Amino acid sequence: MSSSIQDSTGGSSNTPFVHPPLPPAFDQERLLAATAPRKQTYMARLIVNMDQCLSQLGVDTESEEVLQKMESMAILIHESMSISARNYHSVQHVFDISQDLKDPIEILAALFHDCVYYHVDGGLSKRQAEILGDGIRTETDGCYLREGFSEPLLTMVAYIFDFKEGTAYTPMMGVNEFLSAVIAVRELAPLLPKPLLACIACCIEATIPFRPKTKETGTPMDRLYAHLKTANEKCDLQMTEEQMVKAVQSAVLVTNEDVANFGQADQGWFLDNTWNLLPETNASLRHQYLYTVAEFQFAVFKMYGFFSFVKAPVVFQQFQGVPSDEEYERRMTAAVRNIEVGKKYVGAKLLSISVLAAFAELTGGDAPISLFMGDLPSRNRISRRLEDTLPRFDNQDLNGCDDDVYRLLAEGRKSDTKFDIKQSPLAAYLYALIGDAGVEQILKDVKTYPMNESVAKDLLSRLPRSAVVVVAENMAGIAQSRSELIHKAVQSLPDAP
Repeated sequence: MSSSIQDSTGGSSNTPFVHPPLPPAFDQERLLAATAPRKQTYMARLIVNMDQCLSQLGVDTESEEVLQKMESMAILIHESMSISARNYHSVQHVFDISQDLKDPIEILAALFHDCVYYHVDGGLSKRQAEILGDGIRTETDGCYLREGFSEPLLTMVAYIFDFKEGTAYTPMMGVNEFLSAVIAVRELAPLLPKPLLACIACCIEATIPFRPKTKETGTPMDRLYAHLKTANEKCDLQMTEEQMVKAVQSAVLVTNEDVANFGQADQGWFLDNTWNLLPETNASLRHQYLYTVAEFQFAVFKMYGFFSFVKAPVVFQQFQGVPSDEEYERRMTAAVRNIEVGKKYVGAKLLSISVLAAFAELTGGDAPISLFMGDLPSRNRISRRLEDTLPRFDNQDLNGCDDDVYRLLAEGRKSDTKFDIKQSPLAAYLYALIGDAGVEQILKDVKTYPMNESVAKDLLSRLPRSAVVVVAENMAGIAQSRSELIHKAVQSLPDAP
């Protein structure tokens, strides 16, 4: 493509599409190393990535017009992913995903794929809304395609996502990915032909996570391929069979990098990333010292529900030999173990925070978690905390526990978060006493959230009385305003069944 900027429809659809070969010189890692990315700003890294990708796709990136466009797109991505609510899906996330990708289409898709995070960001930014235009209507119940819309790029993306008029699309249905894809193709339309824009939209569609295989439609990638074929026909993209297969294979590589966390061999890093998602979906946890016991319990309760639902086959994708069977099985094996450890770990955390919620309920109601647990450690001071005097266990004393899970609870994840320390001593203490079977049975028998007086007494009565007394004694020394009520709560409990 010799011209710098094309018309806003993304180039002529009557010209046969040929995906340009990828020169051996294209090496994103080598490029970033040469330009010292650690010393660059995020904005500069975004522009460098775009420059490299677009030049490999035939765009004259040295023209002033294209340079201005790349800067504008970098600012858009940076603004979109730097909103204060973003904790995990920040600008760094796009570099984490794209670092092992080689194809420029895949990298461009990675840069744009999380531009919109509608329910976390609190809606669209002014610029996002301007780019999305009138063909899309966002309401509190979801996103709608306006009836009668006919704009070519929006039509193409709608076919690829199988979005139809009159349906309210929610985050679970892929609305964030859809809106991000529309923004990506509209921003890149002056630079790239429509078939390449369709490939980018496919890569972003594939990042809709945790979708099952069905008997009728196959895997999510089978469905994406079918939708791309429809878009190819309806929008006259003139893509060959080989090119459409390549587009879906690229989409597989992007989505597998997006969830690469599940394929980690180190469960500590896996849980670190998982824990970093909590403030995005639980606004209360962004308030470091002010969130309450019930608010934290609800966040962990939802995460336990996720780990109870998710299975390895819905995490990673494969399409027509990409990735290889060996690589796919390696990731799947790691995902099985990470999900297993994650469920046990979060279950122990849920039990421990539910114990705090039970004592809060029986002694006057919900309150900031620091009232019962103590302050989070800070640079200026370290206060007494609930876990300071809890009994500790050696591995040989554990009964019915997963060694990896106990280690993660007792020794901690890889790093602290702004709202929680990396160690979980209370969860480790209870987990060591009753093991996996005990935790799972209690969480099965007791609906721990929402907490009320009956649930609180039921929960505490199912734990060893000695453990309840130990926790109560430690808690009473911290929550001094409720000390007497805490002791009375223990005395009022029925005998364990």
